[in-house]
Amino acid sequence: MAPARLRHTRTAATVLAAGLLLSACAGAAQQTSGGGSGTTAATRDETVIIGTGATPQSLEPAIADEVQTDFTVSSMYDKLVTFDGEGNLVPQLATEWSFGEGAASVDLTLRDDVTFHSGNPFTAADVVYTLDRVKRLGLGVASFLSDYESAEAVDDTHVTITLSGPNAAFVGALSKLYVLDSALVAENAGSDDAQQWLATNDAGSGAYELSTYTANQTTEVARYADYWDYDEARPAQVVYRYITESGTLRDELTSGGIDVATGLAATDVTALESADGLRVESLPSMLQLFVMFNTQGSGITADPKVREAIQLAYDYDGHIASILQGKGQVASGLAAPTVGCRYDAGPTEQDVARAKQLLDEAGAAGKSVTMVYQQQIPEHAKAATLLQSNLADIGLTLDLQPVTYPEYTAMLESAETTPDMGLLWDFPYYPEIGPMLYRVYDSQFIDQTNYARYANPEVDELLESGLANPDPEAACQQFVDAQELIVDDHVAMTISNPENSLVLRDGLAMTYDPTSQLFDVSTLVTQ
Repeated sequence: MAPARLRHTRTAATVLAAGLLLSACAGAAQQTSGGGSGTTAATRDETVIIGTGATPQSLEPAIADEVQTDFTVSSMYDKLVTFDGEGNLVPQLATEWSFGEGAASVDLTLRDDVTFHSGNPFTAADVVYTLDRVKRLGLGVASFLSDYESAEAVDDTHVTITLSGPNAAFVGALSKLYVLDSALVAENAGSDDAQQWLATNDAGSGAYELSTYTANQTTEVARYADYWDYDEARPAQVVYRYITESGTLRDELTSGGIDVATGLAATDVTALESADGLRVESLPSMLQLFVMFNTQGSGITADPKVREAIQLAYDYDGHIASILQGKGQVASGLAAPTVGCRYDAGPTEQDVARAKQLLDEAGAAGKSVTMVYQQQIPEHAKAATLLQSNLADIGLTLDLQPVTYPEYTAMLESAETTPDMGLLWDFPYYPEIGPMLYRVYDSQFIDQTNYARYANPEVDELLESGLANPDPEAACQQFVDAQELIVDDHVAMTISNPENSLVLRDGLAMTYDPTSQLFDVSTLVTQ
């Protein structure tokens, strides 16, 4: 018997609340409402300036499922658990954890030496408050914690979490939850559960506390002197400069205006490899570029032969050589090679003759398909153009529609608005493949996060049983079996695994954190 179906927060709620938060962020520089350490302004030598295109719409930690928000707020907040560079679950604010009978509850033991930036002590009550708030808001990271039912503070250092059903992967999901200073947030709750206040303020216990925030321009954070894991090697101050143009990032690096850059185009990374005083560092990445096919629409992508034809038409080697400048590899499955329990289907190879044959068999030659893509992302824009050219070679017309990611997720809310194809990056938000597969391919998330409107009862049963299975090896095999079925159904066109290339000034180093799609700023140190 399959386990009870797990619940999920609707994408519509995420998009709506994110829009409200965006409007709350606009404006001049904001200063945090009090810090506990009394830090003073740092000199330029004590400051690291990061240039990044990851511009947050808000500092609200509840929406840290978005890379843009997560990159900035991760330095200001702590999590209960995290993952090390080898993908092992390790303590942070929680020192121990265990599942109750049937993996339907979790007991946590907490640190007793942590203070928030306000000076308030961290206790179990803060964990309960944070979990309850995420559930109430139903946005962002709530999608990882959909099985959360309730929590009880047994005492100051012990919490019992009750789940709505068995979920042996739940503790891993806590690596995406930033714990709030409940007393401070409650004081500023207003009528929106403190969403507007947290959009420009800091209520964390992390390695850095907020100094100033100017929406769409800069965020400045200062090293927290009373941090429980204090490290003097961390820069005294970190400044985020939000720069979306790769050429500007390149020029700022060479002129000394910034010390670290993320989001550089592959050509600019290559150009900086020989620059004096700079070095390129490629971190492991779980990122993968996909085209997701609408498998249930009235268009031609409902036919698996058409989906396979489109997959075979693409110039994968050209993508790696030209678009990524060799900084990546052709994808070989539904998850990157850095992710455990993946099914390796082997890289897809271009076969134009076979693609034409399949298209003829489907009676689709000469027809049109529509694909949405994020034009502002260089890899996406170039891949969309390349695919358009490749499909013309086999007799298909590809109509391209630029959208933002929130616009795309809104389109998924009904069969009528879901496009034939969607080009996007996707990845496990932490190094466990089951929750990602469940989110993207389980049929209960059609109209939500199931981009392909894909329904396969056998896949559903494998994914849901795998998540509830307390035996890691058995669960892993269930996830592998589900991936093989999904690949055979040609649900997704897996394109590339781009490298996560950063450029740093000499004398700086960082530790790889698999829960961060860019890097965890709190691991940045001077050598």
